[in-house]
Amino acid sequence: MLARLRQRRERLALVLGALALLAPGSLDASEPAPETLERVGPLQVSSSGRDTVRGGRPDGATIHETHVPRAHDPDVAARADLASFEREHFPASVRPTIIAAAPEPWMAALQLPDLPVRWNSQTVAYLKYFRDDPRGQALIKGWIRRMGRYEAILRPILREVGVPEDLVFVAMAESGFNPKVRSRVGAAGMWQFMEGTGRVYGLQRDYWIDERHDLERATYAAASYLKDLRVRFGSWEMALAAFNAGYGLVMTSVSRSNTNNFWALCEMESGLPHATTMYVPKIIAAAIVGRNRAAFHVGPDLSGSLPPIQLVTVEAPPATSLASVAKLIGEDPALLEELNADLVRKRTPPGRRTPLRIPRAGLAAFERGAARLGGEADAQQHIVRYGETVAEIARRHGTSEAALRRLNELDDSAELERDTVLLVPARGKPDTTPIPRPRAAVPPLRTLPSQRLVFFEVTRATTPRGLAEAFGVAWDSVVAWNDLDPQARLQPGQVLQIVVPRSFSADAARVDLLEQSQVELIVRGSREHIEAGLRDRGLVRRGYRVRKGDDLQKIGKKFDLSDGDLGRINNFPRDHVPAPGTLLVVYVARGHERGTLEPPPPRQGHDQPTPAPEPTPEADDVDDRIDIDPEPGPGIMRDDTISDPDTATSPAGPSTASRTKLPGKQGWARKPGRKSGKSSKPGKPKSEDGK
Repeated sequence: MLARLRQRRERLALVLGALALLAPGSLDASEPAPETLERVGPLQVSSSGRDTVRGGRPDGATIHETHVPRAHDPDVAARADLASFEREHFPASVRPTIIAAAPEPWMAALQLPDLPVRWNSQTVAYLKYFRDDPRGQALIKGWIRRMGRYEAILRPILREVGVPEDLVFVAMAESGFNPKVRSRVGAAGMWQFMEGTGRVYGLQRDYWIDERHDLERATYAAASYLKDLRVRFGSWEMALAAFNAGYGLVMTSVSRSNTNNFWALCEMESGLPHATTMYVPKIIAAAIVGRNRAAFHVGPDLSGSLPPIQLVTVEAPPATSLASVAKLIGEDPALLEELNADLVRKRTPPGRRTPLRIPRAGLAAFERGAARLGGEADAQQHIVRYGETVAEIARRHGTSEAALRRLNELDDSAELERDTVLLVPARGKPDTTPIPRPRAAVPPLRTLPSQRLVFFEVTRATTPRGLAEAFGVAWDSVVAWNDLDPQARLQPGQVLQIVVPRSFSADAARVDLLEQSQVELIVRGSREHIEAGLRDRGLVRRGYRVRKGDDLQKIGKKFDLSDGDLGRINNFPRDHVPAPGTLLVVYVARGHERGTLEPPPPRQGHDQPTPAPEPTPEADDVDDRIDIDPEPGPGIMRDDTISDPDTATSPAGPSTASRTKLPGKQGWARKPGRKSGKSSKPGKPKSEDGK
């Protein structure tokens, strides 16, 4: 009876889990996201539900990606209104029309910015939208209100670098002057830099600090990038187009269309992306608004405008929370988080003093109380090993996951990359309660005398590249040893077997691995493997001889199984009619085996052991192909004897990185991938060289 109840609970859990995937807003409770709908053909699809199904990864993420911070855009509703206006007024099939002069008298009277202005239908439409449409008024008013806080900081930087000051309106269009903004594709900060472009222009990023969010450093980087694009293309319209679409794509458009005129490219078939043809007029229109604020009802008397802020830079001790500094100087914590948005964990990094921006009005209070800012007095540092999870670290330091996440602003264990420095409570006692050994159900594999078999439990932070770097082996070898599909993503909880040299040191490699004695080692697909899983559920695997008059429903009632259960277990459809005398496999509650027989062997299993190749000492090339070793043969076992590789190889063997067993694709060959050493040219994901 208990087994039956357990089975029913499992089925109910599956149903509830499926419903949870479809439930609006079913995201990580640590950062609830507002429910939004996105259009897919004729459908309105839940964005948060899709995010849950994808596991929090962005659409199109590769197997080399792990955690991506959630998108953050307070202006999302206003931007949706803007996108709706653009779809309505600028359909993709209509190219912008160049207008010789300002089409209306009030436009002719406007003061022009220090960017080139060429009147066209889109610029005119944006100006009318910002002036006359309630949605456009709400958007531009919100941006101008925030601009008051940062304009006096950004314009001098642009002037210092030697670019037009009205390029400040690029930051308006990109982020609405919010340094905390993050896009769904990974662009970050006021200027929406992708990580690669930011690195080219000197913006560093690690677990604690992301300088793309630094309002001053990112502005210097953006000004330099725009200046370089202007040098390359010779016009600000083309420079802005390249800032949006990537200079590689713009160069391709110039080559194909044989013109260097942005406005001509906008009118050409297959000239520039539709979004880019709207981006440049939008920037120019915003710059015109900035020069003529009274005409657009956003003048100095605009209510709610943020006043200019005078900042000073102070040094804060290691591991100092922004909340504690805000309390010390009597300031709003949200303001300090915005001014120091580069401190993505809302705390200065452990181990070093860090510059901090505060309002000048709080300087005296900071200097009086700075001695009390000792960071976390009861915290110590923990350097993360590859494969460690928040739960394991909390257990080792005698604290809770919740406390560890709160102390380090952790919202997802996939952020734990190797050598990340975390803060942990110093007074906790390690939890020494024995934990069950993880089950390693793997193909049989033989090792050479010079080799050692170790095991690794996959986390959300695990990638092919990371494994190759951590263990110094080729990804293709890991694929062969574990019969993986190299085109699929590793899933948390998988236990992989990896062959390393006898001398391999987990401490030196900073890897959290398991030795053979620390796992329950069984051959995947074997009777032992199946029975171990059933034992966890209070079930046993037995056989049943079909009698005359039996059907699946009748048999299922005897053993509390559905016709679908029987079909899945025995690999036939649920409407199958078994012939009398057929021996079926049934799963029954332990102690209720009456009327059953010894079951047949499992349908699949690895019987032939195969020697493992010598692992490569280093993973020098771990990008797309990652170090291609000679393809290992199939099979696996654990001893120091070597079988003949020729007899071990079989067309029915396991998948490898170059030959993948996929339904309908037996022997499908993987196309040669591009080696690592990727260009660090600035680029946006929409193109090969985007921002």
